Amino acid sequence: AIFLFLLSLGYCLSQEMILKLSLQQNPAQPRDYFFKEVMDIRVQKSIGLVYDSDRNKHTASFGGKLDQQTLAFFNSNITPSKNPSYSIRVKIYNLDLKEIYVPNVRGYKGDIQLSLGFFLISGGTEVPLVDFNSTAEYGRPANQTNNVDTAIHQLFENSWTYFDAWLSSQYLSNRALVKKVRVNVLEPKRPSTKDTVYYDPAKPLTWDDFRETPNPSSSFNATIFSSIAIEGKAVVQNGEILQNIEIKVYMLPGQSWVKHANDYANNHEQRHFDLTRIAADRMIYRLKNAELEPNLYEAMLNDIYLDGYREMNILQEVYDNETRNGINKDAQARWNQLIKEGLSGSWQKLEKFLETKD
Repeated sequence: AIFLFLLSLGYCLSQEMILKLSLQQNPAQPRDYFFKEVMDIRVQKSIGLVYDSDRNKHTASFGGKLDQQTLAFFNSNITPSKNPSYSIRVKIYNLDLKEIYVPNVRGYKGDIQLSLGFFLISGGTEVPLVDFNSTAEYGRPANQTNNVDTAIHQLFENSWTYFDAWLSSQYLSNRALVKKVRVNVLEPKRPSTKDTVYYDPAKPLTWDDFRETPNPSSSFNATIFSSIAIEGKAVVQNGEILQNIEIKVYMLPGQSWVKHANDYANNHEQRHFDLTRIAADRMIYRLKNAELEPNLYEAMLNDIYLDGYREMNILQEVYDNETRNGINKDAQARWNQLIKEGLSGSWQKLEKFLETKD
């Protein structure tokens, strides 16, 4: 008799209680997202111990299927649109159950803790959205375990309700959820100063704009420092990123100088400034016509800026090489015309020089 009792006790200790997360029975709600994946990243796959009427311990788990059941449960709550905008990954951090015996009711009191993370899958990257952490308590008679499944189901239902409400409140303001990027290029008129001269077609350069002391060892008659700068600020408006970009085309008098001032030399330096303007115009064209992905747009904008900066340097170099820094008057006259066409938006001839440098 003692031997049979030990066998029975061993069976009760080793018996596993398999839980199941039921699918949602309420009508599915139309949504613009779907749950693509659930990752159960818990170290311990059992969730705790459940006791039977004889106070024997049973390991409670989902039989290694918690990720599958959770994915099915979450998707049973929704009917995704034909082309849903958002693909969601869920990570299960923790699901922990503890029971204690309550003698005066001859039953058990349970406490279940659930911790999840919701992530947006976008362009092959994972963007954290929001976490859910909650606890459910239950009581049950010693000979019934239905309340365990019910409490767990309620926790997961609460987690979906919480996520769904959070997502609904964030569509129009959360940068991670935007669907579109709109670029607004600005060129406010800036007054020139003694330190910075901004490009203005109505105000060509004069020698007063060249303030640096000439370099006596240089073979050049004059040097101009001109460049392009951009400043950007992004805001989220009505579910899209509005990226404001200010373009600055300028020259620095403190780094520009002349030895022998004359109209011909002034024209050569002005054309350097004009080439900087053309490079900026080409950059603006790309900015306005770029198809930007919300998760990659900053890198794409940076590439456009670097391409424009590279083109500016190439054009300046080719211009000086062909005109021999203005000495070759025939070449200078030809470039005067090329630059005039470029300023009007006709870039085909200048693009040939850029192609040879690629």
